[in-house]
Amino acid sequence: MCMIERIPFIHRDRLYYIVSREDITFSALHYIIDMLIDQGAFSMDTEETELFTIVCEKKKYTIGVDGIDIMITST
Repeated sequence: MCMIERIPFIHRDRLYYIVSREDITFSALHYIIDMLIDQGAFSMDTEETELFTIVCEKKKYTIGVDGIDIMITST
């Protein structure tokens, strides 16, 4: 069984928690969070996880956002 941890990550002076089994570069992670901010992912007042698709560095990611938790998987 593989344990997945919530890794704290600071971007633009805000704390997020990254949950991923993928190896993601810091530049890609910053880009992904910027795109999520631009799409209003952290301003949504919903109790459900919102899903987003973002392409970065020729890789397609599916991202779930739940509060400040960001769950990332590549597709």
